[in-house]
Amino acid sequence: MKKIFLLFCLIAVIASTSCEEDELKLPAEVNIAFDMISFDLDDNTKGEPVFTVDEGYIVINTIEFDGERDEGEDYFFSSPFEEPLQAELHTGYMTQDVSFDVPQGVYYKVEFNFIVGDEEYPALRLRGISNDPVLGDIPVLFEYPFVEEIQIEATNINGKKEIVLRKDRPSTATIILDIPFLCKLFNPGMIQQAELVSIEGEDVLLINNETNTNIFNIMAIRLEKSMQMVFE
Repeated sequence: MKKIFLLFCLIAVIASTSCEEDELKLPAEVNIAFDMISFDLDDNTKGEPVFTVDEGYIVINTIEFDGERDEGEDYFFSSPFEEPLQAELHTGYMTQDVSFDVPQGVYYKVEFNFIVGDEEYPALRLRGISNDPVLGDIPVLFEYPFVEEIQIEATNINGKKEIVLRKDRPSTATIILDIPFLCKLFNPGMIQQAELVSIEGEDVLLINNETNTNIFNIMAIRLEKSMQMVFE
């Protein structure tokens, strides 16, 4: 009788463990979104903005998810796009909806890798206005033309690394470009001394790897760290 009781207990434990493992394999929906924090550089003498960035565009070819958890197996996937995903950071508009299923559970670390840019589109474009004391408002265009891999460690809405995904509650992972961080080392003198180029007959403050490279290099080395991914 004792042996039968122990057998039943063992079966119950195995069944319970199996159910828990099955639960950890159930899919939780994750939707991708985009956002940005705009930037104003003020003139210290007048307190007026001399340089503003309030539009952003990003092109993504591949998204990779790498999640680690204590219970259940770690999970990784790579999803290339047939057509590059183009997103407006300032409006949230995307040329295609992006969502995927990830096994539910508590992840203590989630990393996303993005392959950005291609031969046709620059990885990142930013637009804004430079207020020139003589010429007035000058359009600003920043272009990051390289194909690049960007790695972001995700956080929850409270800034913690623990990400909870549940099968009955879709999550949104928002990619946020922090332009104030990207442009933190700017000063008004750099902007006033920047070279202007003519694009379609209009003077433009162009910043890329060939024009105003001093400003471009400051932004380029801060690009990856200026990007966040927040789950909610």
